[in-house]
Amino acid sequence: MALTTDQYLEKIGSFGRYQILLLVFLNGLIFFWFGWPVMIVTFITAEPAWRCVANSSVCQLNGTMKPKHDNYSFRCDIDRDQWEFVDDFTSVVTEVSEFIN
Repeated sequence: MALTTDQYLEKIGSFGRYQILLLVFLNGLIFFWFGWPVMIVTFITAEPAWRCVANSSVCQLNGTMKPKHDNYSFRCDIDRDQWEFVDDFTSVVTEVSEFIN
């Protein structure tokens, strides 16, 4: 006679300390192994604010353009030498921008 799944579970015992420890350890491992690389992208790809360079003939905007600003994407339409990042903040965005020039 074949045993059902419930009968097997009754035979091997309940969810004990070892199973709880194993569950906590593996969930922690999965969080740091798979979760951290996904979350780190948020921090390494941050875009700093930018402003027009002094005496620019093309970029006439005043002030600092931060993300969500109305003119933030204006820099995409002008040459790279017409604007600069404001902060010394380093991210993938600022590093790639240096190599493109």
